Amino acid sequence: MKNIRVAIAGGGTGGHVYPALNLAAIIKENWNAQFLFFGTRRGLESTKVPAAGYPLVLLPVAGIQRRVTLSNLLVPFKLWKSMNICRQKLKEFQPHLVIGTGGYVMGPVLRTAQKMSIPTILQEQNSYPGITTRSLAGRADRVLLAYEEAKSFFKRQDNLVVTGNPVVLPEVAESKQELQKAFGLQPDVLTVLIFGGSQGAASINRAMAQIVQQKDFREGVQFIWQTGQRDFERYREQAERQGWANVRLFAYIEPMARAYKAADLAVCRAGAMTLSELMAAGLPAILIPYPYAAADHQTRNAEALQDKNAALIIEDNDHLPQSLREALKTVLDNRRLIETMRQKIRELHRPQTARLIRDQIQEVLKEHYAATDD
Repeated sequence: MKNIRVAIAGGGTGGHVYPALNLAAIIKENWNAQFLFFGTRRGLESTKVPAAGYPLVLLPVAGIQRRVTLSNLLVPFKLWKSMNICRQKLKEFQPHLVIGTGGYVMGPVLRTAQKMSIPTILQEQNSYPGITTRSLAGRADRVLLAYEEAKSFFKRQDNLVVTGNPVVLPEVAESKQELQKAFGLQPDVLTVLIFGGSQGAASINRAMAQIVQQKDFREGVQFIWQTGQRDFERYREQAERQGWANVRLFAYIEPMARAYKAADLAVCRAGAMTLSELMAAGLPAILIPYPYAAADHQTRNAEALQDKNAALIIEDNDHLPQSLREALKTVLDNRRLIETMRQKIRELHRPQTARLIRDQIQEVLKEHYAATDD
């Protein structure tokens, strides 16, 4: 098949939205494809998908709050309404394939597609699969996994394929030394990249501020620190008052590929796509999993790297400043350890991910549309 129509559902956070967009990019490279995305008004997809030039259907579906709230009473009605919208839009669009990348928004879309006998593919980014993915996996044509460890959480096994996460890191032409200069730092000095996602991470920011304040790493170490927009002004003012000479602060860094290449070590959360980008960049890390992630999946993601000596894990708790200080000293004082971690994390990268995903999509299309060319 050369001409295909693909519906993609996934959203809420960047961990679900960016894989969806990256999958669309892989499909566009191999087919003449039309796309229809599904998401919610509250999720990141509401801005990122239209900005990428794709049509987006907004659904009223909502997740159940863990605390008792009146909004939970509306969840069944919103789900029913979303299912009706999905049925109408899928009938109009007539996709050859429906892909889900996670988040509660993909539930009604994939469930409706399966009832309509449209082929479905799930892409699971985490080592611990989300509840929506697990509930849909039994009837999916394929479940594309990032981690081998995720297999044990599925009852059905014959449709599972480990492909890695679809990551798109732009090529960076500058050398590491040139990038360090571009960030306002010294070339050939140990460089640590601190970030907590696009919004920043308040606890990581507080811990780093204490560490920098105490000037534990004045000599031979420098920092690229993405604070997030919310905390940027606060720490910029503090940096000016206290003279943080070896720190460069940014509200947001784009593209992150330049910062990855400039750095020797990262300190960050353990979201699935962040870890996949670190693998692709060959950047070892001290990982601080977000403690309130669903089913503690960030810790499970991080353990998959730590078990292979590609990263260190520290807990996000009241002792974070001290734990982070000790972890930084442990790694930065041992160049051989940094190089070992760099080698191990590179080994975890799957450069063939795009090809594997393409092949699985092609197989599913052949299974359902073997005799057609449209």
